[in-house]
Amino acid sequence: MRKNDPSLARPVSRLLLTTALAALLAACGGTSAPVSAPSSGSGVPPASQNSSTSRDSSGTSSAPSGGEAGAPASGEAKPDAAGSTAGGAIGDNRTSHSQQGQEIALRAGEIDDNRDFADYQTYLRTYSGPAAEPMEVSERYVISVTDAQKRPVADATVRLREGDKLLFEGRTLAGGKAIVFPKALGASDGGALTVQVAQANAQVEVPLPRGQDSTLGVVLDGAAQPQARRLEVLFLLDATGSMGDEIAKIQRTIRSIAAQISDLSPRPELRLGLVAYRDYSDDYVTKVYDFTSDVEAFRTNLNDIQADGGGDEPEALTEAMRAAVNEVSWSADAVRLTFLVADAPPHIGQQSPSYLAEIRSAAAHGVKFYPIAASNTSDQAEYVFRQMAQQTLGRFIFLTYQEGKSEGTPGDSTEMHVDPQAFTVDQLDAIVVEAVKREVSEAWGAA
Repeated sequence: MRKNDPSLARPVSRLLLTTALAALLAACGGTSAPVSAPSSGSGVPPASQNSSTSRDSSGTSSAPSGGEAGAPASGEAKPDAAGSTAGGAIGDNRTSHSQQGQEIALRAGEIDDNRDFADYQTYLRTYSGPAAEPMEVSERYVISVTDAQKRPVADATVRLREGDKLLFEGRTLAGGKAIVFPKALGASDGGALTVQVAQANAQVEVPLPRGQDSTLGVVLDGAAQPQARRLEVLFLLDATGSMGDEIAKIQRTIRSIAAQISDLSPRPELRLGLVAYRDYSDDYVTKVYDFTSDVEAFRTNLNDIQADGGGDEPEALTEAMRAAVNEVSWSADAVRLTFLVADAPPHIGQQSPSYLAEIRSAAAHGVKFYPIAASNTSDQAEYVFRQMAQQTLGRFIFLTYQEGKSEGTPGDSTEMHVDPQAFTVDQLDAIVVEAVKREVSEAWGAA
């Protein structure tokens, strides 16, 4: 969180994780019931704390590919009727807005840069904000793997090769999909590419026609469907600044999760994880809590997070992404989702670690990112967040406000660089609900 300017302190951004957790309850069916005062949990997994000294991030990086003068005009969202949502409306406590005693719900939009890829390419070409790490995404292929019955095959190993050279190895996500970018991966122009797909004893190799279509369907005959239905949700939380009041709200929602999961049919095995992060010179850089199916343990982990530190806009997001992918025990056969709650970019420069490398690692591990941009998200942070979503087949979510504003009272407008015709506005919790339902439906069919 940016705290160098006190006017930018944003309790709204700290409400996002609360909203996402409450929305997860709705995604698992039903509405959340009032929660009694929780008792102390037990069996809490130990936190892994990685401290780091200050690093020099004053180096410059090359401008994003295709950067041209003139940033895109800010879009305004089309208004959409807001219905009631599970868990109740969560309001903007900073301005204490209320209507008939009810808090005004956070509102948001969502875009899919892979679905609207031409618009995304235009955004990349016309970006004129602070430099970010460039990646050539103009040649992009979505590999869709199904079995002989046309059912999606998740967690299959996908390899992209040019001759004997291995360009990419990763796993398919929910829906049996993986995304590859040959030029960014070092493929030669016009070189013959092949895609190898394997799962247990089933395997197939097919050519990848270049420049003809952005999708490639692969049938993996003999592929097995998962015996268990596992859903793993990790929350990646900026823990700088004051967080006390909003964390208390999160604690009051945790007990509802188990009951809502039980309403799903068939019932998935849910595990929740948490990675909190600050900055290099703070008490810790990342604090990792591994996945647990014990909601009381997860609630206790949340209780352990105290907000402090920061002091400038860039945060240790790159290190947090690395921890989110590599320092928790993701299952090999689960729907794997990470909801990033942030408004500031990572450190970017010659002396800073590559956040693009961590995005590629997430894609290779089959972990999908849903970045949620809070109020006053900078142009540079938007660029990074959209890269994160686009390259892991996730979607970019952003809060919306009254026209011309990037904070304050929730509304139907945004200053993000998105086509106003490409999204509608809804309550944030409803958008998160739909995201979870969509992922579960793609993996196993509608609940």
